Amino acid sequence: MAEGDLQPGSKQFPIELDHDTPEHAANWPERWRAIRETTPRAWTESHGGFWVATRLEDLVGIAQRDDVFSTHKELDRVTGETTGGLSIPPVPGIRSIPNESDKPEWNGIRGFINRHFAPRAVELRRQRARNFTAALVDMVIEKGHFDIVDDLTNPLPALVTMDLFGFPLEEWRAFADPFHTMVYTPASSPEFAATIKGLDHFHARVDEEVAKRRLEPKDDLLTIFATGLIDAEPLGYETIHDLAFNILAGGVDTTTALTSNTLLYLSRHPDQRQELINRPDVMPLAREEFIRYFSPIHGLARNAMSDVEVNGWKIDKGDRVLLAYSAANRDPDAFEDPEEVKLDRFPNKHVGFGAGMHRCIGSFLARMMWECMVTEVLARMPDYRVEEDKIESYHTVAKVNGWIHIPAIFTPGKKVGATIS
Repeated sequence: MAEGDLQPGSKQFPIELDHDTPEHAANWPERWRAIRETTPRAWTESHGGFWVATRLEDLVGIAQRDDVFSTHKELDRVTGETTGGLSIPPVPGIRSIPNESDKPEWNGIRGFINRHFAPRAVELRRQRARNFTAALVDMVIEKGHFDIVDDLTNPLPALVTMDLFGFPLEEWRAFADPFHTMVYTPASSPEFAATIKGLDHFHARVDEEVAKRRLEPKDDLLTIFATGLIDAEPLGYETIHDLAFNILAGGVDTTTALTSNTLLYLSRHPDQRQELINRPDVMPLAREEFIRYFSPIHGLARNAMSDVEVNGWKIDKGDRVLLAYSAANRDPDAFEDPEEVKLDRFPNKHVGFGAGMHRCIGSFLARMMWECMVTEVLARMPDYRVEEDKIESYHTVAKVNGWIHIPAIFTPGKKVGATIS
């Protein structure tokens, strides 16, 4: 037995870590800090056993080795059982592509949708996103109170993403709510099966709208799915569903979580909120800092296809590795004063949107939506104050670091007459 096998954090001496618990969600910054300082490359027996990468250098090193580390997910469509994939613990019954695919499958899928999420394509949607945001604020501006999640950060990403697809906008809640609930419901809980069942409406509507687009094409993503080709072949039923699920899930709840955390933080730190109001030029840097600090996606997995060594870290074939973005984004070897929010931090090489070839395809869209929501709130509700005794966070942050409810009060204002259409 090698000397390293006897060290704390090795397979012979694993750490105690289950990141899919309320206890971890309640104190994740402290927990990650302790692991990063004592056992930065640690093995845990939770969820079948996996390594956890908490340092930025190790995480990026693994993410860039797509020749060795896989994200491919095998899904039994009958039983819902899965192997591999990005999630620890695994999410049954769902495959998310292109995220849970490897080359060459990844190349065809990513190339098929890339241009629809490129900076230029996103910029063309900015004005509609602004109008949606203004309309959502109009719905509450005269009341003097609202729920940041229910009234803004959940509906706006849903509306923008549904607009991209070409779904009727009035159906946003029927789409967004099941995805929102799925993210904060632990996969091990009895309620999770019912939550997944709630996605049946989404799948049925995808089928209905794709059938319509094949008869009457439009300028939307559903038409691309219905009429497009990947490797000279039309998209099959499973590919359309897996791809649509990935885009809607990624577009809805991660942006919701990021913006919710941002607005809660600014309520708690009115001096920094005022700085953003006084210096709007800082907004792009502040956006990246909040992505780093809160890491809406806390971590995703890789699966070793062969024995490999990364930065001196030996990982065996078949091992799973959790890339803990939320830990790496506060790595003191990579960021000065990582536990502090510095609105003008630069440079800021965070991994809030992942790293390597599986870096989030919707990152530009998420940034744009964050800007629309934060800018609108600071302009029209500059004195908003969160009612701290009424907030409710996600019970687990294994998938997304977000909030269920954030009630807030503010000085009532006037409507601007924006509409959602």
